[in-house]
Amino acid sequence: MLDNVLFPIIIAVVVVLFVAIACLFRNKKANYDERQLLARNAAYKGAFFFLIVYSFTCGLLRIFDVKWADTSIQMFLGIIISFALFLAISILKDAFFSNSQKRNMQSIISFFSSGIVSVMFFLSGLGKGDVLWNNSGLSILALYLVSSVCFIALGILAVIKIILEKRGTEK
Repeated sequence: MLDNVLFPIIIAVVVVLFVAIACLFRNKKANYDERQLLARNAAYKGAFFFLIVYSFTCGLLRIFDVKWADTSIQMFLGIIISFALFLAISILKDAFFSNSQKRNMQSIISFFSSGIVSVMFFLSGLGKGDVLWNNSGLSILALYLVSSVCFIALGILAVIKIILEKRGTEK
């Protein structure tokens, strides 16, 4: 049981250390124009509004004794989905990528790597005999599944957006 708890903690610490070291070696900040900043603000508002509606809906379902997941799983699902919604809106409105190609590739790599890590956790849970739906509703495997689908979809969306931008500049 200790290994099941210890492994995700070790992975989380390694990821946090990696991000902290990467931020220390960052040369310059990404520069966005006013149009990108306004589009990014609209994406923040959309994701925040979704999270409020989602939380309200989960609260109403709890009042009417519709138990489809534990409260912590419900809230983390809402956070994952609203975060993915913010990123998707930002990518679609051309407000996510900066002028730095290196930074754009790093974000695409991080999308796919986060998706792959989530798939690994999901498959590991299935291999241990966990199920998506238990007596109390959705299990933690649902978080891994939703996270992997969101991040892989964001990676694909980002690659498509960069390819379309390169084709647009060539013409």
